[in-house]
Amino acid sequence: MHMSRTGCVALLSFLLVGSFTAPAAAQVRFGAYCQADFQNGWRETVPYVWNRCGWFMDELDDTDTRAFYWNLHGAKQFFSTCETCSGGADTVRLLYVNTHGGAKGDTNARLTMWDQNVRALSNTDSWRYGDGGPPLGFLSLYACETLNNDDGNIWGRWGGTFSGGLIMVMGSHDILNDGVTTDETGEDFADDLQKGKSAKWAWFDGNGDWDADQDVKVMATGSSATGAHNASADCAYRRDNVNWQNAHQYARWRDGQAEWWCSSQIEDN
Repeated sequence: MHMSRTGCVALLSFLLVGSFTAPAAAQVRFGAYCQADFQNGWRETVPYVWNRCGWFMDELDDTDTRAFYWNLHGAKQFFSTCETCSGGADTVRLLYVNTHGGAKGDTNARLTMWDQNVRALSNTDSWRYGDGGPPLGFLSLYACETLNNDDGNIWGRWGGTFSGGLIMVMGSHDILNDGVTTDETGEDFADDLQKGKSAKWAWFDGNGDWDADQDVKVMATGSSATGAHNASADCAYRRDNVNWQNAHQYARWRDGQAEWWCSSQIEDN
C-alpha cells in the first residue's frame, strides 16, 4: 500500500472499525486546535483530522472539562502572543493539536496554520508554556517531525518552550499518518489517559496503528532541584511515570531548573 509522505500528517487509505470508552476520575481543563484543509490548498488536505480530534474531545470530556475546540484559522497568536488569552495554549492542562508539522532542517519546531504560508514556530514565536493559568502540562502534537532530532538540535528547538514549566511534549520523530486506520487514535489516546496509563504510553498505545508505522515520541525535562534525584534520573522518572491523574504532583521545572532533557520513541507502532 502506498503512503503519501509529501505532507505531515501523511495520508493513508484503508478500513478500521471499532471504538473504545472508559471512565476516569480526573477533572481538569483541556483544549484542541485542529485543521484538515488549508487556505487556497497551500498544504495537502488531511481528511481524517476531524474524526481524530472530535473523538478525542468527546472521549476526554466524559471525565474532564472541555475548554475549547477550534480550527487553526488565524490561530498563530494563541501559541505565542496570546498564549494566556482565552483559548490560548497555556490556559489548559493538555493541548491537543492536529495539523501538518515539521522540524527537519529548521531551527524551529513548526505547526501549519490554515492561513496561507503561516506557521507557528517554537523559537521565532517564543513559545514558553507551563506558567499560564492553569499551566499547560502536556502539549500533544499529532503532527509529523515535531520532535525530530536528526541534527542533534532538539533542545535548541524546544528548550524555550519547556522554560515555563511544561511537563511533556508528545509528538513524532518522523511520520504520523492520516487515514481510516488512524481516525480513532485521538479517542484511544484519551481513553488511555483516563485509564491511568502513563502519559508516555497513552501516547504510544493510543496512536498505534495496525496498518502503518507511527513514529511516536515524547520529551520531558529533569532537575536536581529537590535533591531526590540527579537531573538525568529525575527526567527519566518524570518521562516514564507522569500520568493524567498525578500530573499536579509534579514540580514545574522553569528556566535554569530544567538541567536535563530526555525522550523516548517508537518507530514501528
